Amino acid sequence: MGPALNIGASFGLFLASLFGFVIALPVALFLAFWMSAVRSRWIVVFGALLGALIGFIGVYGWVGTLIYDTILPGADVAPTFFGSLLICSAAGLIGGILLDLIVGRMTSRSYRRREVAHE
Repeated sequence: MGPALNIGASFGLFLASLFGFVIALPVALFLAFWMSAVRSRWIVVFGALLGALIGFIGVYGWVGTLIYDTILPGADVAPTFFGSLLICSAAGLIGGILLDLIVGRMTSRSYRRREVAHE
C-alpha cells in the first residue's frame, strides 16, 4: 500500500470531491473578501483559494486513491460531495483568515483606525 496517484479507479469520488470544491469556492472566496480587514484584499482571496485547494487535495487523498491503492472502505459519492463542500469551504475560510493575519501583521497600518480630530 504505497502511493498510487491513480484517479481512474475512483472516478466517482474524484468528481464528487471536485464538484464539492467548485461549489465551496465562491462561498470561501466571498467570505474571505468580506471579512478581510486589510487594504490588499486580493492577497486574502488568494489565501482562501489556496486553503480550499489544500482542502480538496486532503479530501480526495483521504477517500480516494490519491495516496493508497484502494478507496476508503464505505466511501460513497454523496458523503464525499458534502464532506468536500464543508471541508473545502472551511479550509478556504481558514486560509483567508491566516493570510489576513499575516498581511495585517506585516503592515499594521491597515488595522489601525484613523484618529478623528474633535472640534
